[in-house]
Amino acid sequence: MRSVLTGAWGKFAEGLAPHESPASRMVQTAGSRVQLAKLFGGLDDKEVELLVYDLDFWARREQTPPDKFSTCFVMAGRGFGKTWCGARWVIKKAWQAKSVGALIGPTAADVRDTMIRGSSGILALSPPWFTPKYEPSKRRVTWPNGVYAICYSADKPDRLRGPNAGWGWGDEPASWKHDMAAVDQLPLVLRIGTREDPPQLLLTGTPRPLKKIEELLFANAETQELKPGVVLRTGSSLSNAANLAPTAVANMRALAGTRWGQQEVLGRLLFDVPGAIFGSAKWKRVDTDPHEYAQQLDRRIVSVDPSPTSETGSDETGIIVQGCKSSALFGADNVPLKRVSVLADLSRRASPREWATTAIRAYLEWGCDALVVEVNTGGEMVETLISTVAGEMGVSVNVKPVRATSAKSKRAEPVSALAEAGRVEFVGTFPKLEQQLSKFTGVNGRRDDRADAFCWGVHDLVFAEQFFAV
Repeated sequence: MRSVLTGAWGKFAEGLAPHESPASRMVQTAGSRVQLAKLFGGLDDKEVELLVYDLDFWARREQTPPDKFSTCFVMAGRGFGKTWCGARWVIKKAWQAKSVGALIGPTAADVRDTMIRGSSGILALSPPWFTPKYEPSKRRVTWPNGVYAICYSADKPDRLRGPNAGWGWGDEPASWKHDMAAVDQLPLVLRIGTREDPPQLLLTGTPRPLKKIEELLFANAETQELKPGVVLRTGSSLSNAANLAPTAVANMRALAGTRWGQQEVLGRLLFDVPGAIFGSAKWKRVDTDPHEYAQQLDRRIVSVDPSPTSETGSDETGIIVQGCKSSALFGADNVPLKRVSVLADLSRRASPREWATTAIRAYLEWGCDALVVEVNTGGEMVETLISTVAGEMGVSVNVKPVRATSAKSKRAEPVSALAEAGRVEFVGTFPKLEQQLSKFTGVNGRRDDRADAFCWGVHDLVFAEQFFAV
């Protein structure tokens, strides 16, 4: 599609910030209506029409997916212009006339009323010379060059079994029914392409921390490492404030500081969940050599939450090195308040002998005074295992067995209070541990290995003798 930007106007597309468009940069550069009139003064009627329908000219950079991707998710707040972004991309794909497309929405009505007929939909954005024909009875949108897209409803995922397409636009996938079953069908639908020009899926929607979203985007959800070929674009509703009602913008600004607002307004995919015990934690960060820092602490320990099996898919064994130091402040009973420092996360999926060896080596390396280990699973055999392995290594360790007698949520609550008071610090970064803590509810026992080991260690360091020192 011929673009005015290919001419003298192209300079306004250079070096744009994510929230800028060539149009907004032009207005900023002009500085006044008079200067702006001069910039447009040289355009004839045909060029003005081209500029009006030049979607590249009006698009903010954050609304522009890259040319190369297999899956691109534009995940942004309400009012960001996600539908506009999707419709623009579809029109561009249709103009390229390479293959059949697919349009997928939560329901058939959503596809019709939002993606196609909506105020920011395909028909509204299409130029007069490239307006498609929409045939609801055929579930089809056909452009003048013969390219067409078939419409699908995510609430009927089985209908996606038959088609063969080269590109697709899915809107609000987090609202798709049947546990987003349509997402599982899409890789089998998008089959037209080559190694150099593979099939492409564009998703637009507001973020929600769903397991299916994580599986779709991330090779490792804990570290937020994207899968090969996956692009994630995020953005705030406030980026589009100029096109929103002032009252709506004021409400959005007021909500932006809340958890709900961070998701619905700022467009952030929050990995912490409602009810997360550590949701109000104020974690501190220390950027220094952890071994040197450890020498300043009053105590250092290794805390272990053993996994009963090392089979693929099982929990790992949580192995956390941490320490504490008394502060100048005093709590109840005139007891000095303590600050906990996380020094290392050595958690791994391992056999009993392997994790015991790892824990003992950490005990020696960091000069610890205790190896705290949960014995609910294994009982005395856990202590015997550690003593046996230590003996084979020619060393001795101070093993402190701990046993859970109440729900893990109860065990985590005083630790959370400590963190909320800003008295827990990470000496470095521990993405997997921090990710678990952000999701920790004390209800789901899966994937809490690191968090459990951390909590056991804090109890030994801070609460073992003087619980009310919190």
